[in-house]
Amino acid sequence: FNFYWEVISGGMSMIQRLSSANHKKVIEYLYREKEVNIFLISDIERYGYDSYFFSIYGGINEKGEIEGILLKCFEFIIFYAYDEFDVNEFAKFINESDCEEVCGKSEVLEKLEDKIKLKRFRKVNIFKLSNINKLPSYKEDNIRLKKIRFGNLNKIVRLYEEIDEFENTTVDNIKASLKTGRGYCVEREGKVVSMAKTTSENKTNAMIIGVGTHPKYRNRSYASKCLIKICNELIREKKIPCLFCDNEEASEIYEKVGFEKIGYWSIYKK
Repeated sequence: FNFYWEVISGGMSMIQRLSSANHKKVIEYLYREKEVNIFLISDIERYGYDSYFFSIYGGINEKGEIEGILLKCFEFIIFYAYDEFDVNEFAKFINESDCEEVCGKSEVLEKLEDKIKLKRFRKVNIFKLSNINKLPSYKEDNIRLKKIRFGNLNKIVRLYEEIDEFENTTVDNIKASLKTGRGYCVEREGKVVSMAKTTSENKTNAMIIGVGTHPKYRNRSYASKCLIKICNELIREKKIPCLFCDNEEASEIYEKVGFEKIGYWSIYKK
């Protein structure tokens, strides 16, 4: 395995910081459920293992096999395990990290739930575009879409503030997401009223985020148009779109265009 040995804790399964020497094994492990691991795969593809702001750790058993992968970025952690992993060791690591938030596949985090100093904040459905035949082709019509660019980010921030289901964001946050994604929006009367974006695009997948419309402009297919435009582009690039959703009405719309629920994603916070 040739691990870069930064041993965090002892025991039958040791948590070690991983390096580029481990990349092949890490990617093989994450690709077992690549749609669930879009954020992990994208960050590793983009930043590698020597980034100053995040580190990748793996639980390694006595045979040198990976049993769990954890990304730590400041006070934020993403954790994934495919099968068995050392629950006590990873819980200890998370608690000693003094992190503010942990997220990951719900089935995995629920095994840690009673042992970490965080409470479940949110649980959402994970969707994958699995039936491409249901996806409508994008056609130009009277709904003119604009690309989301750095020049209209202030308008995007204001739209976030006007949609109750969304948490407020900042220009810097949107800039960061667009560095690994793309977006389209609809403008009316000088302001952005609807949008859809992607983030964490990698070689095989992309996470769709921020699909929404201002309350006064709903039921006009604006957001659907943005979504369909992005999905068609991604499919042409051989990237499968995925998204999170906990809204029943929106879930029905996604299913109509070919999305299928493949699991759950949970967020735990202090």
